[in-house]
Amino acid sequence: MNIREPKTQKTIAFFIIIIIVLVLFFQFPHKSNREKINILTARRDSLQIEVQKAEAARARLPELQAKIARLEIEWERAKEMLPKQKEIPSLIQQISNSGTKAGVSFLLFKPSAPQLHTNYSEIPVQLKVSCDYHQLGEFLSNIGNLARIVNVPSVKISTGKKRSVEANLSAVTYTVAQ
Repeated sequence: MNIREPKTQKTIAFFIIIIIVLVLFFQFPHKSNREKINILTARRDSLQIEVQKAEAARARLPELQAKIARLEIEWERAKEMLPKQKEIPSLIQQISNSGTKAGVSFLLFKPSAPQLHTNYSEIPVQLKVSCDYHQLGEFLSNIGNLARIVNVPSVKISTGKKRSVEANLSAVTYTVAQ
């Protein structure tokens, strides 16, 4: 092969030009395209993960809807146990009837003003009763069995007249905030 021949020089020039074109192609357009491909591949992978999470959530949807329905039923039951403000007189009457049924004599029955909280109100009631020990237990049991929530956080028992006891009770009932 003679380098001085025009045909050889043309062949060598052709290969040099091809090498330069290939180097420039791989250096500039191919490199930037490779970066774009890598970015798009990473994005595709993250989107596939999100799709898998969404499909998993969709598969759990009936279970979650059933759970929501159960919780709504429980909420309605709980709301029934919490009277509205206008139902308080009837609840106080139920407490009074529970005492009368148990044979308790009321010495004091004093409802206080409602104490407001975020989602509910507390209505404290001070009670003083005279009865025997078993009647007091029956009265507290009757209060505990009411359809509404009535909490008796403190009971102070002292001796009364003729083998009876006097009990100072503080009862609290709750209402739903409007």
